[in-house]
Amino acid sequence: MTTPDPDRSAPRLLGFDVPDLQADVDPAEDEAITAMLDIEPSEPWLRVFDRQVEALKGELGLAGVLVSGRTLRFYGSVADSRRLANEVTRLIHDVTAELRGNERMRADAHARRD
Repeated sequence: MTTPDPDRSAPRLLGFDVPDLQADVDPAEDEAITAMLDIEPSEPWLRVFDRQVEALKGELGLAGVLVSGRTLRFYGSVADSRRLANEVTRLIHDVTAELRGNERMRADAHARRD
């Protein structure tokens, strides 16, 4: 039995590293809640992620988000780490779904031109 190759256009969430959370956040000193991905996100994926993460920042009180290779670091005074994990999981899924939807729309438009 073989395992299918992963989709290299969009990362999958492998898990989280959640430190003790602080009431006040200093991104220069405090540990981040880290989401670990299976592959490094592509530039198109990162553009969609950047746009969508802005709404999440305000909703969850995030001070900042840093993307570094296969990790996404979320800095914030989030009291409910389970909620943040659920929202980040949903965000990663939504970014991938939007990116794939955009790719399908482009392919359909190209097919109609032919």
